[in-house]
Amino acid sequence: MRALFEQEYKKIEKSLFLVAIGYLHNTEDAKDVVQEAVLSAYQNFSKLKQPEYFKTWMTRIVINKSKDFLKKQRYTEELTDTLHTFYDMPTADLEIMDAVCRLNPKNSIYITLRFYNDMTYKETAQLLKQPVSTVKYRTQLAMEELKKLLEGGF
Repeated sequence: MRALFEQEYKKIEKSLFLVAIGYLHNTEDAKDVVQEAVLSAYQNFSKLKQPEYFKTWMTRIVINKSKDFLKKQRYTEELTDTLHTFYDMPTADLEIMDAVCRLNPKNSIYITLRFYNDMTYKETAQLLKQPVSTVKYRTQLAMEELKKLLEGGF
């Protein structure tokens, strides 16, 4: 069981971290939240009835842990070490991730889930417990905000 959990976790480790970053905008907080989520998931791994949904299940745990963290912490620090966090990403991806981290936190999760976790609108809607139309609309708003940031408009 441990080996299977580790194998599946290694496949999605970076995307889970990006989800936490999308919510928290702070590297250390994101690391803590992901670590807490992994521990919780490992303890409950035997309860996962459909292993093919491991990624969705883990992402939901990270989102919930991130929201819990934000409730406890009324504010977060800005992400200041983006280059260190994403040291092995190509430069163009670093620029995009930096811009994603500067998005309104309510919008960045849509970009992170859709493009960095390769989730469909339907999967994102299920994960966030929102209608698909809302997810599409908010993803579009986030893309427009991201475009402005990348063009230097903000």
